[in-house]
Amino acid sequence: MGHRRETQTSNGCINNFQLVCKGGDHEYQGRTAKKAILSRLVNRPKAQKLAAEICDFYGDCLHYYENSALESSHYQIKLQHDPIALQYARIELQLGTFRTAEALCHELLHLNTRMCGYPFGEKFFIPYELTQYAKAITGIYPKIGNLLEHELILEKFIDLGFDKSNFLGCISPPPDYKKLASLALNYVFYRKEVGFPWWCLEYFRHWVSTRHWIGDEPATYADYALFWGSKVHSALGATAQNIRELIESGLLSNSEQYHHHVNALLELMKIPRFTEWVFIKSGNNRAPMATRFTQEREMKPDIASTQRAVKAMGTTF
Repeated sequence: MGHRRETQTSNGCINNFQLVCKGGDHEYQGRTAKKAILSRLVNRPKAQKLAAEICDFYGDCLHYYENSALESSHYQIKLQHDPIALQYARIELQLGTFRTAEALCHELLHLNTRMCGYPFGEKFFIPYELTQYAKAITGIYPKIGNLLEHELILEKFIDLGFDKSNFLGCISPPPDYKKLASLALNYVFYRKEVGFPWWCLEYFRHWVSTRHWIGDEPATYADYALFWGSKVHSALGATAQNIRELIESGLLSNSEQYHHHVNALLELMKIPRFTEWVFIKSGNNRAPMATRFTQEREMKPDIASTQRAVKAMGTTF
């Protein structure tokens, strides 16, 4: 029999605000976070207006950190799972780049997807025989969520007056797919249940970036991943086509059906689908509320499966 495990956090939302300065580090919370964020968007009234709305929505649960030593900018939403609650929403901004305002608005727009009614997956089940790969599988979800949210926020980013060429800071180059394909084909213990989702993600992250980036690199990398991944998994070509059709259909823009289409994508990639989702809604006393719902047609997990909870949503890019 398997072991039922659920990861969770322990602290609730902090209902105060503070400023901490450590040398070149600047960390803010609540109202001071709002003030610091708005100061980075001077002369951009549309961006300032939206930023103020986002800051007010998250209130004292908003954490903001800026530092020139950061390698990139990113956002994070941290949950408490039992009982469900929002611990914090955090933005870390890399200073000293040519796109500081763009990077800040990019991260804010990620947080704005919650205000627009888009949920994010919280719980899923990993088959017991794959629990040794739980860390690798769990790490896939925030990457996919981040890429899908780019589909939701790019148009609004441009509407705020920013150029598409500054939507992303860089494109992550691929590993040596030829070498990895050779290793997989010659490794007797290669697990296709883990390898196939990895190749799908490699293809997907490059291909979907062709829609968000100005330049030829993502298309080249996507073709590279598809070519060598298909040597290992013959079904990758058909799956890649289905992935493209799902994204290009525009169905993900429907917030009410978003969870269904995300799970459809996960199923195409042979990744365990989410069984529970979380909405972030406006609350009282500057503390937004997290509410959970179980997806219809939930798959009943095998008794030997392992339950996992996504502790935080958000990735670096």
